[in-house]
Amino acid sequence: MKNSMTETLTWEIEAQPIHIPGQRELAQKALVRSDNGKLLGIRSKHYYPVFNRDLEAIKERILRTNAFNFKGYQEFQGGKRILSFFENKEKNLQICGENVKDYLIVGNSNDASSKLFVGTSNFMFRCENQFSEKIRAYERRHDRPFNINEIRIDRLIQSYEIGRKNLYRKMERLKKVEANIELIQQLALQLMGTTEQTDRLEMVIPKKRRQTLLLLDCIETEIKDLGPNLWGVFNGVTRYTSNHLKGNPGFGVVNGLGEKMNREAMEFLGCK
Repeated sequence: MKNSMTETLTWEIEAQPIHIPGQRELAQKALVRSDNGKLLGIRSKHYYPVFNRDLEAIKERILRTNAFNFKGYQEFQGGKRILSFFENKEKNLQICGENVKDYLIVGNSNDASSKLFVGTSNFMFRCENQFSEKIRAYERRHDRPFNINEIRIDRLIQSYEIGRKNLYRKMERLKKVEANIELIQQLALQLMGTTEQTDRLEMVIPKKRRQTLLLLDCIETEIKDLGPNLWGVFNGVTRYTSNHLKGNPGFGVVNGLGEKMNREAMEFLGCK
């Protein structure tokens, strides 16, 4: 896990009016942290935050199902985005013969960058590869006050299970398709954002070329272990995003550049 986690959120979101000297009070409101007063965002009067106490209420209802262990919360950008992770208690989960852990994720933003959402994240033990996929069956806008009774936890878990099993089937299909050098190089160039400039690796600018060569090395390593198929190629991408990307991609690579690259790789390989 690349980020530290906390068992509880010890601060709350406060909506405060915005005053400008000599003018009337603005219709917008400022969302700030209760512990240090730092600004999380400026939102309109029609924006209704999902408070940390709401995330706690969701957590308690998920834990009542006795299907998950709570692993913790992670905060990003000073609390502008929050993810909570619940580990599936089911034992011996595998994808393509590899042992994995599977997580239910509840994510929320306080800066309008994301809706409240539910997703999955997988952790593969063999090389610490991590990848995720949001479940679009449950997303909620910040357009009305949050009510915990609106959420049917049984349906939420059902959506999670459907999404998890679909993801496993996609990965199994990748194992059945052979890969070739041309496909691998084209994928690497696309993930590095260089396909509009050139379709030849030797023409890529030095910094991008180094990154592309590192990605190709990760793919080669995984293909040697998993076979010359699209499953090996995809694991090469997740090896790169899990272990070599700079910055703070987060546990499960569920947001940021790592998540984006993993999703693009899945789309490129035809498993979306």
